[in-house]
Amino acid sequence: MMLLHSLRRSVRRTVGRLALTSVAGLLVAVGIGFLTAALWMLIAATHGAMMAATIIGGLYVGVGLIMMAVAMPSRSRHHHHHAPAVDPTALVLAQIAEGFVTGMRAGRATRR
Repeated sequence: MMLLHSLRRSVRRTVGRLALTSVAGLLVAVGIGFLTAALWMLIAATHGAMMAATIIGGLYVGVGLIMMAVAMPSRSRHHHHHAPAVDPTALVLAQIAEGFVTGMRAGRATRR
């Protein structure tokens, strides 16, 4: 029963965090929209609509490329972890131990 209560509490926390993160993301997107409109008005008033479109488009492309570069896996970050070589002696000892335990269980089962 305790495990189920703990699971429910964990699910509630996760759903709450997901909801808050979603609302925060929506608010950030709306804010970026308003800031883009304000930047457009500022640049268009001083340099014209063509310059405003070029600057804002370049800004979005630049930020997008930077984000793609950060998200791409780097070759230097990838560390190939190879499984350690298994010592043949350890494997034989494990098989002997397993055989011993199996024999003990069989012996106990025949006594009953």
